[in-house]
Amino acid sequence: MYTTASAGAPVASFSVEPSSGHAPLTVSFKDTSTGFPTAWAWYFGDEDYQLTQWVGQNGSAPWNGRFGHSSVALPDGSIVLMGGGGGYKNDVWRSMDQGVTWTQQNGSAGWAGREFHTSVTLPDGSIVLMGGYNGAYLRDVWRTADQGVTWTRQNASAPWPARAKHTSVALPDGSIILMGGFNSTYMNDIWKSDDQGVTWTCINPHGTWSARYGMSSVVLPDGRIALVGGMYYSSAERYSRDLWISDNAGLTWTLQSYPPGQSWTPRRYHTSVALADGSILIIGGECSGYLNDVVHLVKEGTPWSVRKYLLPLDQGRYHHSSAVLPDGSVILSGGQTPGGIKNDVWRFPTANKEKNPRHVYKAAGTYSVTLQVFNEDGSNTTRKGSNITVIPELPAPEPVGIDPGVGQNTGKINIINLSGANFDTINTPSVRLNRTGHPDILASNVTTPSSSRITCTFDLAEQPAGFWDVAVENPDGKTGVLGQGFCITQGPPTASFVGSPISGNTPHKVSFTDTSTGFPTSWRWTFGDGGTSEERSPSHSYTVAGTYTVALTVQNEGGTDALIRTGYITVTAARPPVITSFAPAKMVHGKTVNVAIIGKYFQTGATAKLVWGAVTIPVKIKTLTPPSKIAGSVTIPAPARGKYSLVVTNPDGGTCTRANVITIT
Repeated sequence: MYTTASAGAPVASFSVEPSSGHAPLTVSFKDTSTGFPTAWAWYFGDEDYQLTQWVGQNGSAPWNGRFGHSSVALPDGSIVLMGGGGGYKNDVWRSMDQGVTWTQQNGSAGWAGREFHTSVTLPDGSIVLMGGYNGAYLRDVWRTADQGVTWTRQNASAPWPARAKHTSVALPDGSIILMGGFNSTYMNDIWKSDDQGVTWTCINPHGTWSARYGMSSVVLPDGRIALVGGMYYSSAERYSRDLWISDNAGLTWTLQSYPPGQSWTPRRYHTSVALADGSILIIGGECSGYLNDVVHLVKEGTPWSVRKYLLPLDQGRYHHSSAVLPDGSVILSGGQTPGGIKNDVWRFPTANKEKNPRHVYKAAGTYSVTLQVFNEDGSNTTRKGSNITVIPELPAPEPVGIDPGVGQNTGKINIINLSGANFDTINTPSVRLNRTGHPDILASNVTTPSSSRITCTFDLAEQPAGFWDVAVENPDGKTGVLGQGFCITQGPPTASFVGSPISGNTPHKVSFTDTSTGFPTSWRWTFGDGGTSEERSPSHSYTVAGTYTVALTVQNEGGTDALIRTGYITVTAARPPVITSFAPAKMVHGKTVNVAIIGKYFQTGATAKLVWGAVTIPVKIKTLTPPSKIAGSVTIPAPARGKYSLVVTNPDGGTCTRANVITIT
């Protein structure tokens, strides 16, 4: 694991879940960085840019077409482009939006116009520009601390020989390394400055690599320097494709290797960038013609693997410039193409920009993951080596048996052996019971002691009886099914009910709701007043005051259960009726007389009658307007004579009697 940082920048950190499993393996990455990053660049370790397209940022930038210029990325993500050929330019331009728009910082910087110079960005954000050619080879050094607006000459005549087509890098400690180049002589000397280019020390007059020009160099995330390609002389000029690494700031170098059968076209006048994951992109160049490829060098063990992609529009170019931004975007600017000298700008995205991405690893292997985070103060990178382990793909799981294979729908059951083959033992499979028309029953406490055995728990409470399929799904999405493999049997029901309202005045109507569990198929209610029902959720009216016990008996194929709620319903008698007036008070036998009774507390369903001893004459009620009016008629029998009482009776049993108030003659 390595971490790099800029002062004031956020601190990168992340977690993964899962970190191992069978291919294809889906991994969730979670950003745990501190310091308020505003953007993210993820490298998952299996990057392949075959389908990645170059994006045209500007087809004709406001700066003139040029070649042999330089460009750098600043910590804030902006790009500064300087000088170049096609007229020995010394203008400086800056883009804050990845090359879409440009602002001229200085139309004629203090340094002389030139081409084939180099420039680097130091950790403090300043830029140092070195050497080049403008009809003569140059050895001056210049610095800007305000994004190219103003420049200070650090050294008018550096101790290294004047040169062009050299290469230089800035190290994390702020030192500058300048290497090789050409001034009618091929060079392989290496110089170092620890004070922003003011003074220089030759740390190696002849590097291990052959003297050359037109090569490129980058600083890898771990601080090592990589030098790539160029033109050297060995009985004749020759193009190279060698890769050299220095782990001691350029003092000594080690030649790297490529896997057998992997190679790339040797070249000069290309550019290269180091990505946050430690890989290198070599862009374009010249080898007896324009090269239109992008070579991706990835460190895999001892050798560096080689992958190849295409330049924009499949058009070769050289003498261009390139820079990599904190979000992983590679910006290519200008250069020479078969169509002429260019002032176009292109962007090549290399990283995933989500905060918390998901990634699918399709091939077995061990992968290192890199996260670079940044904000306006700078960027920070962390890399975890061998962070993800992907094991070869499993065939689909094959469940063949389950023990026990039967369970009652009254609670949980522990499965001690779901047997079969190809169960994932690294990341837990999901197990479920499946039946058409019903929700799946998902297992809990799933373990895979081996690829042929699963243990788990099913909660069968309240699940429908019958045969269910047993499905096993590995984390890769492959599923195997044991058809009709498990039987849920019916347990006895558990009786339960509620009534509402459970108290009130007569006549009192209660709605009863069955809340029994266990799938009862029949119901038997007793309401405590002699009433019964076999409905599932009946209603019942209580007409007499009292306290009533309610019982429910439920049954299914698994058995019977009963619930008795003693004193569950309380019914209070309503106020009895009151007769305040009536008419007529005199009636004639053998006649039918209309009567009107006025009073209070008459209930719907109340009755009225005339009473004399054992003789009762009913009143036929035509209209009853609770609580105060009754209208009806009474037919007086021919034998009737004497004083009769008027009686009104409510359905709840409440009665009012006005004694001897009606005279029949």
